[in-house]
Amino acid sequence: MKNPVSFKSILFLILLIVILLLSVSGIFHQLYIHRENGLLDSFSLYTNVILLIVAIFLTILAFQFYQIRKNTGINYQKIFNGSPYAIYIMEKKTLNFLAVNVSMSKLYGYTEKEFLAMSAFDIRPESEKLRIKEYLEKYGELTNESGVWLHQKKNGECFYVQITFHSVPLAEKEAFLVMVTDVNQSINYEKEINELLHLYETVNKATNDVIWDYDLVSDKLNWMPGYKETFGYEIEAVPNSFWAMNKIHEDDREAAVASFKEVVVKKEKSWLAEYRYICADGSIKYIADRGYVIFDDAGEPIRMIGAMQDVSSRKKYEQQLLHQNEQLKEIAWINSHQVRRPLSNILGLINLIKGTHNGNEELDHLIDLLGSSSKELDDALVNINQQAKDGKIDIAS
Repeated sequence: MKNPVSFKSILFLILLIVILLLSVSGIFHQLYIHRENGLLDSFSLYTNVILLIVAIFLTILAFQFYQIRKNTGINYQKIFNGSPYAIYIMEKKTLNFLAVNVSMSKLYGYTEKEFLAMSAFDIRPESEKLRIKEYLEKYGELTNESGVWLHQKKNGECFYVQITFHSVPLAEKEAFLVMVTDVNQSINYEKEINELLHLYETVNKATNDVIWDYDLVSDKLNWMPGYKETFGYEIEAVPNSFWAMNKIHEDDREAAVASFKEVVVKKEKSWLAEYRYICADGSIKYIADRGYVIFDDAGEPIRMIGAMQDVSSRKKYEQQLLHQNEQLKEIAWINSHQVRRPLSNILGLINLIKGTHNGNEELDHLIDLLGSSSKELDDALVNINQQAKDGKIDIAS
């Protein structure tokens, strides 16, 4: 970026030089007349001397002003070229580039020479060229912010940028100084998050899960559609701070908060908790809550997206199974004790019969079969009793 000397500055310097020459010429002329004729016009001499002093003073001031402006220009040049942000100056009427800094070349891939032969249209895809022209015509003098735009690099890659611009007066042309901030990664992250939210909303419709989106930085909790239908609360009536968790049953709340804090502090990727949730009508639902963490470029957690699944039916079924298993164990215990007592009597009677009958072989055979069956039944009852003690009996099996 060059600093051309303005026409007014040149005219001022020429005027100073003319005054110096005239004052010096007048002084020498008065001295010459005095030497030749012995006459001296004191007024004219003093006037020329004063003019000479004033001209010298103005020359010194002009030189100092030039040095200050030169140094200021050098400082501005250093700031312009050394800025980490891409900056360029473009003419208002044509949008031609007048100057670009080093960061512009790094960001877009063009050299400074190539830029100076281009306009602001050339760093935009076709779809954006008409938009920038209409925008500047309508808002160019009203605002310094122009929002997010799609730009194009030399290699054809398109990316999103944030634009800030200011009017700057130059010697011969009106221009804009434009600062470009690359926000492509942020925009892509936002798109990914929106796609993820859309995916969750689709899953929500299929599974009836309640989707939530929590901003860890601003401590803002947003509920997706389905919260009111599942729990009965109006969203406006629920605190938007995740840490409140005031609808979680008081016996489960502390553990849920502690597990959530642990995930954030340890920078883990996911969170899972089960708790009881109090509905608007006072009823209680069993909830399985899963959250997935989103991190920034520095690896810090900035957002969590999750889903609350109503598992009340599963919990109810599990409780029924536990109750039925307990009943089965009780029945097994009763059988093993109440049935075994008469069975022991039968075994004793068999032995008694064996010792008192008349030696009938057919009767002996029947008695042996009865004894064998009774022994098998006794072993089965012993086995059932042992399994009941060990807790191995399961209604699901």
